[in-house]
This record gives sequence, structure tokens and C-alpha cells, in this order.
Amino acid sequence: MRVAVIGVGHLGRQHARLYGELEGVELAAVVDIRPERAAEIARAYGSRPLTDFREVFGKVDAVSLAVPTTDHARIGLEILENGIDLLVEKPIASTVNEAQLLIDAAARYGRILQVGHVERFNPVVRAACEAATRPQFFEIHRLAAFSPRSLDIDVVLDLMIHDIDIVLSLVRAPVVEVRAVGIPVLSTKADIANTRVEFEGGCVANLTASRVSFEKTRKLRFFQPHDYVSVDCATQKGTIVSIDMGQVTERKLEPTMVEPLRLELRSFLDCIRTRANPVVTGDDGLRALKLAISINEEIDRRSKQ
Repeated sequence: MRVAVIGVGHLGRQHARLYGELEGVELAAVVDIRPERAAEIARAYGSRPLTDFREVFGKVDAVSLAVPTTDHARIGLEILENGIDLLVEKPIASTVNEAQLLIDAAARYGRILQVGHVERFNPVVRAACEAATRPQFFEIHRLAAFSPRSLDIDVVLDLMIHDIDIVLSLVRAPVVEVRAVGIPVLSTKADIANTRVEFEGGCVANLTASRVSFEKTRKLRFFQPHDYVSVDCATQKGTIVSIDMGQVTERKLEPTMVEPLRLELRSFLDCIRTRANPVVTGDDGLRALKLAISINEEIDRRSKQ
């Protein structure tokens, strides 16, 4: 299978590395508007450097799109229209309308559209999701050090959206209330944010995301009848504490550690071969984007009070 990576900055470079390692895959091209960066990544992983993404048309079966979010729809639409299956990094697009255009194009041209919510492929997150029955309360923290990349978007679309997607995959109920605060610290957009999302039926999710922290944290905890589930996405370990007939038991979640992005790309390639629906569909990406936008609208509203 011939694949290309369009946009080989920090994340696109990892896509290129893994495609170069996976069996049955030819990394046919790496594309970047910076010629020197395209050449560097092409040399490192045995590929062809390009600066115009349209040069891959007719030469590849699939593309990983890792350009800035503001360019997802513009480039993604042309990829789909030219009969190429697409893995677009999260968030799916900058706006709901752009996301819907990508979803509609994938359906029209019969293409796979997968959204890169990579934590869904984290082995410990998968184990926790398998243990989920009826989550009623989430407490999630995702903290990272400041980086000059991804400053075209705020921390909600940059980091929190990972956890928004996980929560929405477990809670299939309408959102009834969003409360949120956020502030810019080192950029012109919100760099730290906290939100409380309430769903129909009473489930509540508290999410905190920061890209101006001194320590890295990626922890997910949720409570459901008879269970408390806690996972560390970074160490890929977790714990389930259960109460049954007055007895308290503790079970460790220690799945075999695998790089989540490797699993994500394998899944994408499998979907291309079998024409199966992706684990994270365009509709999943749209739902996460809609909630992220609602959170940002609440942040903006409160900042103007």
C-alpha cells in the first residue's frame, strides 16, 4: 500500500517514521511546504520529498494529513475528491461546516475518513473503556509544557479535545450544560482551561487542560455504579476498584505497552484494506469538535463579563 504524509512537523514526522516501519506499506512521499524539512524526513525514512501535496494524486492509496488545523478542510477535500483515503489529525477541522464538508466528501467518493484521536488506541484507555458500564462522573487532567507548535488553535482544540472524544465515546447522551473558564498565558489564545459538562441523565465530566505546565500529566478517572476506574495514559497503567456485596476488590490494568500512534495507523490501514468503518469516524470527530467549540464559546462569554 502506498501512503504519503502531508505536513511533517512534530507529529507528521512520527507518522512518517511508523509508516516506514510497518509491513506491507510503502512510504511513497512526504510533503511539506518547507523543502528542507521534507528532504530531511525523506532521507530519514527512505521516501520522496515533495512541497506540493497535489503531486501525490494518482501515486498513493492513502494519506496522513498533519498540517495546521486551519488547512485540514482545504487540503483534505482535494485528497478525498482524488480518490485517496484520509487520516486527518485532530481536530477534524476548524469549524463545524468544514468538518461536515469532509464527512460529506468521504461519503460521496466512497473514501475512508479517520480522525486522529490517538488516545482511543492507547491500550490502557481501551481497557478502561471495556470496563465502562454507566459512567456518571469523570475527572480528567491533561497538562503539558508550552510548545510553539499548534498555536493556530487554543488548548481546548489542541489538548482537551483528546479527552472530549473519550468522554463522548462513553456517554451517548445529549449535552445539557457547559460551564468553562480559560485564559491565555503565553499565546494569544487560551492556554489553560477547565470545563464542566453535564449530560442528559446526570453524567458530569470535569476536564482540565493546560499547555503551560511544568509537569506532564495525562490522567483519566471515572466513577460508575460499583466501580472507580483510574488510568494514567502516559504510563499505560490503571486500576479498577469495585464494590460487590460489601466486598472491595482492586484490579490492575496493565496491558502490553504499545505506541498508540502505531496502533492507530495499523487500524487505518486495516480499514483501507477491508473498507470497514474506522474506530474514530468523521462523525466522531465532528461531535468532539462541536463540544470543543461550545466550550470555547462559554470561555469567550465569561471572559467578556
